Amino acid sequence: MLQTLADGLLIGGIYAVIALGLTLIFGVMRVINMAHGEFVMIGMFVSYLLFSKLGVDPFVSILITVPACFVIGFFLYRLFVEKALRASEENTLLLTAGTSIFIANLMALPAFIGPKFLRLSSENLYWANKVWYVGGISLNAAMAAGFLVTGVIIFVLHLLLMKTDTGFAIRASAQDPTAATIMGVNVPFISGITFGLGAAFAGVAGNILSANYPIYAAIGTLFVVKAFVIVVLGGMGSIPGAAVGGLILGVTESFGSAYVPHGTGFRDVFGLVIFLLVLLFRPQGLFGKGH
Repeated sequence: MLQTLADGLLIGGIYAVIALGLTLIFGVMRVINMAHGEFVMIGMFVSYLLFSKLGVDPFVSILITVPACFVIGFFLYRLFVEKALRASEENTLLLTAGTSIFIANLMALPAFIGPKFLRLSSENLYWANKVWYVGGISLNAAMAAGFLVTGVIIFVLHLLLMKTDTGFAIRASAQDPTAATIMGVNVPFISGITFGLGAAFAGVAGNILSANYPIYAAIGTLFVVKAFVIVVLGGMGSIPGAAVGGLILGVTESFGSAYVPHGTGFRDVFGLVIFLLVLLFRPQGLFGKGH
């Protein structure tokens, strides 16, 4: 049971990073980013590209993925999402859904991933089949390191939001954009930064996952569904909710796969069951506020 719990917590930590970016974007701009999963895929592809061409470790290539995804996310918001948001929030949903389809199909071209599955070669990869043992419990080394990275990211995000001028501007824009504008905050620019940060978090998760998961053009769909489950579970726009919700989903999937007959084949179903139960009995989520 402890082994199952540990496995669930490790993957749950990665889920939390993905959902963290999604809930940050929604909390500030009320934008549901349907293309969020594609940034996970981009992170995985960058990791693969740097490792296969230059031998850069997936955790080191985070230093490249973060600015790359941030820049793409920032300009995606400023050039397209911001204009759609002026018309209506529904337009942003359609725009980001279209962006998701465009990016997935672009990456499916032979010049990028193509119609195939890519994997980081186990040769010269430290994380390939690497296991760490802690108190008799075996931990997937890449996931364990990713869990530690997740903790660092959440801590850094907390410092950014609570201790910096940019963080104050992000929080002010989330609470009341009009009042923030009156007080001199450049809300469109801050929103772009927030969108870029959300994309960067997804890219980091992609780097971590690339050590264990196959990389293909449509893999973003799998993770964006999990991110939505977590955001609804934790409460729309709640950062603590995203962290806790990710761990809950990971543990639920792990125990379901281990103890439900034929549960491995229905691993993704357990999250959808949670999604439906939360919508039925607590639609505001664990950390959300009721009306």
